[in-house]
Amino acid sequence: MNLSYRILDCNIFESYMAMEGWDSFPLLKSYTTDGEFPFLLKDCSYMIFDYKPSDGLLKAVCIYRMIGDCLAIELFEVNKDYRGLGIGTYAMERLMIETGAKTVYLDAKNSNAEVFWKSLGMKKIDNQTFCFDNDLPEEN
Repeated sequence: MNLSYRILDCNIFESYMAMEGWDSFPLLKSYTTDGEFPFLLKDCSYMIFDYKPSDGLLKAVCIYRMIGDCLAIELFEVNKDYRGLGIGTYAMERLMIETGAKTVYLDAKNSNAEVFWKSLGMKKIDNQTFCFDNDLPEEN
């Protein structure tokens, strides 16, 4: 897949989205107030994905922070007009490689999100935690 990615800070990301528009990312839009994120998301990293060469629209966005080797995802969303094309899978693979994370922590109350994480080969540990099977503690 010919996707490029960039990691941005919150201020640059908010400016980028002000130009792009929020309508293609309804979940992301719901996290903002007048185009700005709450204080708690200001210290996160923002990874954005687009085609090379760009056609002017972002394809996926991930807001995350690293806690040790755990990737804590605050929000992950694929542009609503590009879902079902493998972009989310590719984006998560790149994010895992870039961060070196082995375990993912997220709030996956949405059943579509849970299906997506499981399709990547991750196993649900509890209501908010997923990890790859080879990272699970061995049972006795």
